[in-house]
Order: sequence, then C-alpha cells, then structure tokens
Amino acid sequence: MSKKGALLQVILVVLLLAYSTLQFYRGRFDLGFSILPLLMLYYVFVIGRSRRLSRTDQDEPNGDSRPEV
Repeated sequence: MSKKGALLQVILVVLLLAYSTLQFYRGRFDLGFSILPLLMLYYVFVIGRSRRLSRTDQDEPNGDSRPEV
C-alpha cells in the first residue's frame, strides 16, 4: 500500500471517530453508534483482505503439510 493511501485511511478513521465522539458528547447516541457499521466494513474489506493476501504471499507453492493427491 502506498503512503498516500495509508495516510488517507488514517485520516478517514480519525475523522469518523472524532464525529462519533462528538455525537456521544452531545447525547445523540443513535448518531454516535451509526459510525460502528462503517468501521466494521472498513475492517472487513481493508484490514481483513490485506491479512488474507499477505498470508497467501508467505506460503510456499508446496509448503503446506497436506500431501498432493
């Protein structure tokens, strides 16, 4: 991932958390919790996908313990 993309993601997550915190402070709990699904989608599609791709890059072609059939 490029540095610009990583910086953009950090800024986006910080802004979402700041918005959520501000809404909790004002007593608008429904708006504060509305950010949670967005953060969960971010985790699933960005973090989860990158972990899966890095795990497959580390595996060797025949490095698993299962015998080939």
